[in-house]
Parts: sequence; C-alpha cells; structure tokens
Amino acid sequence: MINKKFYEFFENIKDRLGIRKTSFAKIFEYLDNIKGPIIIVETGCLRVKDNFKGDGQSTLLFDKYTQYREEKSKVYTVDINPRATEVCKSIVSDNVEIHTGDSVKYLTELMPKLKNQGQKISLFYLDSFDVDWQSPDRSAAHHLKEITAIINYISEETLIVIDDAPILAPMKIENNKFSPIKEHPAPKPFVGGKGYLVNEFAYANNATLYFSNYQTAWYNFKKKL
Repeated sequence: MINKKFYEFFENIKDRLGIRKTSFAKIFEYLDNIKGPIIIVETGCLRVKDNFKGDGQSTLLFDKYTQYREEKSKVYTVDINPRATEVCKSIVSDNVEIHTGDSVKYLTELMPKLKNQGQKISLFYLDSFDVDWQSPDRSAAHHLKEITAIINYISEETLIVIDDAPILAPMKIENNKFSPIKEHPAPKPFVGGKGYLVNEFAYANNATLYFSNYQTAWYNFKKKL
C-alpha cells in the first residue's frame, strides 16, 4: 500500500464518512495505481468544518492525499459560494488552489491552462450543484455541462466521480408501501440524483463503470485507437 501516512489519517476518519466511506476508499485505491503526480479537479468545495457525514469533506481528503504523493501533485477546486471558499481556505493547505465562481466557466478556462502545462488529470470529482431529490433535473443538467467542459481533456485512466448519484432500484407501490419490481422483465437499476444524465452520457461513450452506491464513478471514457 502506497501512502502509509495518508492511510493512517484515513483510517482515523473513514467511519465518519457514513454512506461515502466505501466509495472514497475505492477512489484512493484507484489513485494509488496511477503513477506520477496526482492532479485532482473538484467542483463544489467543503463548506463546513468537520462535516464528514454531511458533505464528505472531499477537499480535505484530496488535499491530504496529494500531500503524500509525488511532487507537483495538486488539487483544484471551485465553488460559487464565497463563504464556502473562505471556509475551505482556512482548512486546507497551499496544495489546493481555490476559485470562487461558476464551475462550468471555471472548467472551460482551467482545462486549456492545465493542458498547456502538461498536466494530466487523475480525478474529476463533481459536486457543485445541490440536488433537489424531488426534482433533480437542474442539478443533473449542470453536471452534464461540466462533463462537456472536460471531455476533451481526459485520458482513459481519468476517474470521474459524482457525489449524490446513488444507484436506485425501480419501485412500485403496493398497499401504500414501496417494494421492488420483480415481475419479468423488471426495469434495471439506474443512477439517480446528480448523476443520471452523466450516466447516460457515460454509457453512450462506452465508459467503464467503476462503482455505484451513493456516489458513482467511471473511467475509460476514451478508448485507445
């Protein structure tokens, strides 16, 4: 296991991550297998100190991880809320570059800059638009816009993760209770929340599903010719 010091930190806090515990462990396991500097681009930064179960403290986790990786490993994060970015700046190290503004515009400007610097993106973590679970369309559409802003700048190994994108099973109502649909042919489980449009995009682009629980992740968006 690489990053022994990071995993000492992670072991101490992982149980506080609640429903994100398993997926964050898988994210770091994936990054462990990428050689060289780790570059992480995140949309939607941490906004409340120590709010591990609420929003996962992803910026802090990524900051800690890159500190124990190769030199020049770095985190780029953006949030439209200036209060959130101020809180974030007070918690993370200088390893994190923090921007206040719209995430789609930020990604559109950041991607060519990183490409010109020869930086290869290891992870995109998309979590910038709070989801309305009764009507997730606006959030899902925003994250699809983020994907279109980055798609030409990713490699086969780039991992793309969306928070609040749980795998869901189609349900029916019987006797005023929800129950899974079991009749053949039953509808397949699907990705909901922030990720349902990105999941359709990923499927259309033959991307590989890495995991799907409360968060969903894909890689291999671009096949080798």
